[in-house]
Amino acid sequence: MIRRLPRGTKCETGALLMESDAVRTLSLIQVGAGLWGRSWAELVHGAPGFRLAALVDDAAEAREWAGAELGVPAFRRLDQALRSVDADAVLLVSPPSTHRPLAEEALAAGLHVVSEKPFALTLEDARAIARAGARADRRVMVSQNYRFRRQSRALQELVSAGSLGRLLGIRVACRRDLRKAWISPRDWRGRMRHPYLLDMAIHHVDMLRQITGREIALVDARAWRVPDSPFRNEPVVEALLTLDDGTPVAYEGTWAATTPQTSWNGDWELVGERARATWSGGVDDALRGVVHLERYGQGRKRVALPRLAAVDRLGVLHELRRALAEGTPPETSADDNLKSLAAILALARSADEGRSVRP
Repeated sequence: MIRRLPRGTKCETGALLMESDAVRTLSLIQVGAGLWGRSWAELVHGAPGFRLAALVDDAAEAREWAGAELGVPAFRRLDQALRSVDADAVLLVSPPSTHRPLAEEALAAGLHVVSEKPFALTLEDARAIARAGARADRRVMVSQNYRFRRQSRALQELVSAGSLGRLLGIRVACRRDLRKAWISPRDWRGRMRHPYLLDMAIHHVDMLRQITGREIALVDARAWRVPDSPFRNEPVVEALLTLDDGTPVAYEGTWAATTPQTSWNGDWELVGERARATWSGGVDDALRGVVHLERYGQGRKRVALPRLAAVDRLGVLHELRRALAEGTPPETSADDNLKSLAAILALARSADEGRSVRP
């Protein structure tokens, strides 16, 4: 179905959809309605050009919420939803260990797949999903929503335009305190191995690849437990990454911060031969960070951020629709995300073994 929106219609994120944009409504079945899942469901339900066809969750309370709050049918299992409603894609907002069987089931039914990160917990599972998508001739993409933020795009443009000159080094620091947050020692984040790396650092590593246009060649990481946090395993990571052109990247990440917090994006500094670029701010609202460019000896100036058709998670959905309309892979395709996941798993292996590891 093709429909047009009134001129200047705003998306939930504030992005403008112009009158000339023909919007094909895409219908999605969402699997998972935990805390983050409900936020996703509300976003899809209210997003112009998208329709939440059904919600799948094995918890009766979640299914009741879907009917009462969103007015959409809810099912306990994905196969029930696939038989009962028409849809274009399946959105996975379920624990990472479930992604492979659910994705393979959706692809076998002829639907495209959008998966929350981490895409999988092993490269074997991630590659299997990518192969299943290729066999079914369906798109599989990962919701690396931080790529669809104006600040990361601004840094990407500065690097690609040569504004910084040859990169000499990069620093990224993300500090959040989740010791008294929503995470419980009993839920999957509380129990999982390397929770910070797999569920948080995957964003920063993926943006590092996006911003620099480089791959990660070598990692050396150390991680440790924090007894007064809800995590059974390590919520703190310190690492040195080396890009494939030799650029060093110092990375600091914690979910048990006792020092001032950064935004979820982290604080970034890119030092080049010609200039320095920084991204900071947005501690309370990750979409409101600021990018500065400092040409040595000329002072620091705020960088105008690029306009995007849609940002963050809505940007992910728009990228899916663009890929389907143009018949090209989405930017955060399964094949591309394998490289980000490989780097994260290399960091985990490095932390476990106390040595440098190549992804």
